[in-house]
Amino acid sequence: MALGGRHLIVAAEKWSPWVIFKEEPDGSLLKSGIVIDMFNTIAEKMNFTYSVKRPPDVEWGRELPNGSFTGMIGMCQRNEVDVALGPFVMSWDRYQAADYSTTIYFDQYGILLPRPRHEIDLSGIAKPLAWQVWLTLAVAICVSIVIGFFMNFAIQKIRRGYPSSSDEINSSWISKVMLTETVYPLPKSFSSRLYIITWMIVGFILQAAYSGVLISLIAVPKVTIPVDSLQDLISYGKFPWIIEVGSYLHNTFQRAESGLYKEVLHGVTIVDDFYSLREWVKKEQVAVLVPITNMKKVISDDYSATGKCNFYIAREAILSAPFALAFPKGSALTPIFDKWLSLLKESGEISHSILGETTNATACLVRPGKEAGKGYTPFSLMDLSGIFLLSFVGTTISLIALLLEMIISKAG
Repeated sequence: MALGGRHLIVAAEKWSPWVIFKEEPDGSLLKSGIVIDMFNTIAEKMNFTYSVKRPPDVEWGRELPNGSFTGMIGMCQRNEVDVALGPFVMSWDRYQAADYSTTIYFDQYGILLPRPRHEIDLSGIAKPLAWQVWLTLAVAICVSIVIGFFMNFAIQKIRRGYPSSSDEINSSWISKVMLTETVYPLPKSFSSRLYIITWMIVGFILQAAYSGVLISLIAVPKVTIPVDSLQDLISYGKFPWIIEVGSYLHNTFQRAESGLYKEVLHGVTIVDDFYSLREWVKKEQVAVLVPITNMKKVISDDYSATGKCNFYIAREAILSAPFALAFPKGSALTPIFDKWLSLLKESGEISHSILGETTNATACLVRPGKEAGKGYTPFSLMDLSGIFLLSFVGTTISLIALLLEMIISKAG
């Protein structure tokens, strides 16, 4: 059904990638985005023109105590516009103030975070074995040395008159087998050989376990993800969080009387448009609670500009919701637009437009540390910093021991 050249007043506010505004030098407003392109297609098919009217308070629409609504929903409630683009979540309270078109897409609200990075761990060389293993190993070595002294004493008693240094157990054997050094000369007695064979087996197993885990710890980046849900965000406490004013999530948190949503509202910062603040979010370590499509747009644009993955989407979504256009109550335009919106959705045009705006986000939708295209990366100095720190500490202790030996020697 054509509208015969009718001119519509359309409420819209910037919300990338759905609605994008750019002010020209002459003061005109250049409009683009997924829902703008969709609306232009419908305008051409239905033969109407339109002009955009932005809400003075830059809000989507939330209910005030007196029952009136802010933002674009309020403009529909007061019949100031013929249609509001949004797109809007069709919540129960908003449905009392405006009519909605057929659903144009479903989305999830989630959490966008600065991407966690590879952590440098100076104590990494001790991490392959748990502290209990290190402690048990130290105790086992000490006990074996004591046992070695006892065995030496017993061997001397057995070989009365035929003492042999090659039969004696040397405490340095343990350190040699643990460091894969040669034990020479080998002991002659069966008990001494059984003693050294036992530690050879222990050393071999521990070396294999230690070296294998150490290589994996160094080669595979260690990335800790502190926030993967709304509860994590509250518990972690190191990320301030923001939401967009008048959004569905803002409404939902405001209606909460207790529980997690109430806690989120207490610590939230309200902003007009998080897309324009994306650099601040990335640099200042701030979390954003918005729909996933909007997150992907930010990630895609940032990856196109930097070639890096600087953002991360938490795994657990906050909630899911249907999105649609809004009309004044009882508007005759609603069923007319529904026909064309259904055709655009069923043809895949809307999905194709979303994919086109967010295509470069794909490279960054993997877990931190699993990004593709990294290829072979040699170990950096920071990767092996724990080893060099150990060598420095060991050398320092050796010099102190040498100094003490010189002092004792002079005193003697």
